Amino acid sequence: MNDSTQHANPEQRAVTRSRLLLVAVVLPLAVAVASALVIISWIPTLPAVIGIHWGSEGVNDFGSPWELVAIVLGTVGLFSGVMAFSFAHLAERGRPRPAQKVLAVTSLWLSVLLSVGIAGSVATQRGLSDASTAPDPLPWLLLGALLGLVAAAAAWFLLPRADRTPPYAFDVEPLDVGPSERVFWTGTVSAARGVLLLILAVFALGIGSTLAAALGGEEVLVLVLLPLFVVLAVALTTVRWRVSVGQHGVNVVSVAGWPAIRIPLSEVADVRLIAVNPVGDFGGWGWRWNGGRTGIILQAGPAIEVTRSNGKVLVVPVDDAETAVAVLQGAGAR
Repeated sequence: MNDSTQHANPEQRAVTRSRLLLVAVVLPLAVAVASALVIISWIPTLPAVIGIHWGSEGVNDFGSPWELVAIVLGTVGLFSGVMAFSFAHLAERGRPRPAQKVLAVTSLWLSVLLSVGIAGSVATQRGLSDASTAPDPLPWLLLGALLGLVAAAAAWFLLPRADRTPPYAFDVEPLDVGPSERVFWTGTVSAARGVLLLILAVFALGIGSTLAAALGGEEVLVLVLLPLFVVLAVALTTVRWRVSVGQHGVNVVSVAGWPAIRIPLSEVADVRLIAVNPVGDFGGWGWRWNGGRTGIILQAGPAIEVTRSNGKVLVVPVDDAETAVAVLQGAGAR
């Protein structure tokens, strides 16, 4: 397949990428490290154990200040690390895609929220002999959220304007289909093993937390654990899909039979082969929506892009996407 697009000049790409990294990685890490250092400097003035979680009746969990340091640095570091890899593919003019810009400022907002909120919760416990009397940190969390919004708004205007033009397409030769011939292509796309392990790990963590909370009453077990199982079941239905194209149009169906997307051939207005970056183009993996585009995003790379007659767009990265596009183009041209 041949790339039919014109690439932006290297200077534009360099400016865009450096600003994205500044907003999404450098500044969030700097804010988080500053917060961590301040918390560490306060340790001599804190009780032996401090409040790290509050409920309706005050502090209900205690721990070490180092736990909060680890939460700030770990959360911000992980999110910033993911962001660093999401900027590998920019729009063809060298500007950020809308999802990339939103994720960049979200990274900064999250860092300010956690850094101010957690540092504030620690500040209120300085000089206390008993951490159980520590005040609710909600005002500090609200302040962190507000300051984060201000920082994110400023960063939004620092970044180049988002490029909303459709992603570039690769040239594909339509399959030549005779009047009496029928064509059909099918393939499957699955979540990587790491994604499955992450889903199960989050589920296990949720069960562990729920069981721990349930020691205080059976209602917690019912109210939290049941919805957790429902969420897991729904998540597992979207980790493997079967894709088929041909005279019938386009079908993208979960292996569980639901959910399913079916587009009759009569409603297919255009078919293209594009390249997809999950985080950069759709903000992550899974069943995604972004700017009028629906994506079944379980892998990066070549993808089928189908534009419907009503203007809605479906994007599905799948192995051998080039053949699928050729078959669908041939079926539509017959």
